[in-house]
Amino acid sequence: MTKVKIAVVQFGVRNVSDVENISKAEEFIKKAASKKAQIVVFPEDFVTRTTPENVEFVDLKKYLGKFQEFAKKYEVDVVPGSFIKKEGKKFFNTSYYIDHKGKILAKYNKIHLWISERSSMKPGRTVRVFETRFGKVGLAICWDLASPEVFRRLAKKGAKIVFCPSYWCYQDAGIGMRYDKKAEAKLVDSLCADRAFEDDLIVVFCNSAERNHKDGETPVGHSQIAVPFRGTLRKMNHTREAMFIQEVDTSILRDAERVYKTREDVKNDGRVVKKK
Repeated sequence: MTKVKIAVVQFGVRNVSDVENISKAEEFIKKAASKKAQIVVFPEDFVTRTTPENVEFVDLKKYLGKFQEFAKKYEVDVVPGSFIKKEGKKFFNTSYYIDHKGKILAKYNKIHLWISERSSMKPGRTVRVFETRFGKVGLAICWDLASPEVFRRLAKKGAKIVFCPSYWCYQDAGIGMRYDKKAEAKLVDSLCADRAFEDDLIVVFCNSAERNHKDGETPVGHSQIAVPFRGTLRKMNHTREAMFIQEVDTSILRDAERVYKTREDVKNDGRVVKKK
């Protein structure tokens, strides 16, 4: 049985100000550590909200190094959202997991790019599952959450907890907002619970908060942690900047497997064959 305290930071990016955002991120990490959090999670590309067109902000070494310093300084594991990474002439949306000693345990390139990303970035090809002091962990980013295949592959590789940094907005629904202005918030809530139940996973969804400048996009917020049996364990029902800390007992996954046999089933080439 492993219990882990996870701090989820619903962060509001400030005017593409990397210095201000990193400084504020450290304050959240410091506060989380003081409350005995063991992992701190931030939203997708929260430091700059950059794109490959803003090449001056594609500075992975500079930003990632800061979070390695913070992880070691405050002795917490950190998922620093994601960053735009350049490899040769290609750009990727990449998330990392940094342990409490400042070591990068894994990196993951977003597989399912959002529509606006597809003209300037390349999709990743492989899922990432790796060992941590809390057991096996996987990474996903934003629109990956809408892919049952990605989470099934993570489960098949033995992931217990999946961290999903996101920048998910109400306006993503497009024409769907004519039917329901809160469509994307409802989608996020349902997907988090679905992925947790169908794959026996602890899903940690960390979204952006509404920011202090206008660009026509409003993040839905709704950062949350979902688990089997219970569904959403803790959630922010708003889009304000805030942090919550939730202790999660991973033994719930053992009990879910006893009931649903999901892990046993996915060994059969990823197919679910329920046993009665």
